[in-house]
Parts: sequence; structure tokens; C-alpha cells
Amino acid sequence: MGAAITNPNPPAPVLWSSADCRLALLRPVREHDAPLIEAFVNGLSPQSRMRRFHTGVKTLPPSWLQWMLHPDPLRDVALLAIAVDGRQPVCVGEARFALGDGPPGEREFALVVADDWQGVGLGSELLRQLGHRAALQGVERLVGDVMRDNLPMIELARRHGYAVRTHRGDPRLLQVARSLGDAPRHGATRAVAHRPGAASAALPAH
Repeated sequence: MGAAITNPNPPAPVLWSSADCRLALLRPVREHDAPLIEAFVNGLSPQSRMRRFHTGVKTLPPSWLQWMLHPDPLRDVALLAIAVDGRQPVCVGEARFALGDGPPGEREFALVVADDWQGVGLGSELLRQLGHRAALQGVERLVGDVMRDNLPMIELARRHGYAVRTHRGDPRLLQVARSLGDAPRHGATRAVAHRPGAASAALPAH
């Protein structure tokens, strides 16, 4: 009945490249990534921030930042995409899934890509990585809340096999959901406290 949540050998970081030769390292978030995440969120357009957090936040409240920096290592996954260009590291994408208020085998996912990296395929790779890592943990289903005007994200989710349906709790939103099928299952689960925007997504299409 429950979902896998223990993965003693998590996947290694992934080096991703776009058709226009951009490089990004997709890796788990680290405790010292606060400056990268703050600069990333501050650099998003108001539309992208609204689509990610479902509110007009301009800067991350400290409690939100701490939550983003400290995913449950046994039950959640949080990834950053770090631009690789030989200069100072810059975060250009963020993606995660976390245990929410749904069934034990379900995880809520969220992702957002820097505005000047949208449309090059990074969001597609982040979504694929979330699905892959969720399957390794034995998660049975991923769900995400997407604003109705975020048509590129809705289309991207459909291309990755997500069904799109009306959101029962918020008329501004749609919910996308995908079963992960016969993913291996391990361990037990527990509930987690409320956290900001765990199931929101902002990303133009691939």
C-alpha cells in the first residue's frame, strides 16, 4: 500500500546539453545553495514566480527558503539545474517532488526554469528526471498543480504522459497527474508539514 521512499544509492548528477549548446548540471539541492536559490527566484519574471508559487511573492520568505534547502532525504527529491559555462555557478532551474496531503504513494511535484532558459528543453529534462527518481523511490504517482494560463506547461505534461483534469480546490488551477506503473516499492511513509508551493509548476514548453 505505501510508496518507496528509501533510496540508499540516489542517482548521480546529470550533465544536460541543449540543441543550442547550453550545458547545465542537474544535481540535488545542497544546504549551502541558499544564495543560488535566492538569486534564481529574484531573477524570475513576475509571471514565472506567480506560476511557481501561485502568489505574487517577490522574494522568498526565510521559512520557504529553508524548506527548499532541506527536503526530506528519504521521501522527497529536490534538484537544481546549474549552468555550466566556466564562470560563477548560476541556478537556471529548480524541480522537486514531496509528500503532500494525498495518498502515501503519491508525490506532489513542482518545477520552474529561468526565463532566458525556457524553450530549450531544460524543463522537459527536469520533468523526466523527477519521474525517473520518483520511480526509483517506488512512488506510485506524481501530481502537480498548474495555473490555467500556463499552456506550455500543460502541453509539456501531456507529452510526458500526464493526464490533465480540473482542480477541485482552486478554480485558477488544473491538476496534472501520471501513474508511474510498476515502480519498485520499499519502506514506509509519513506525513509532512505544509510547505510553500510544493505542487506548482512554471515552465514554457520544450
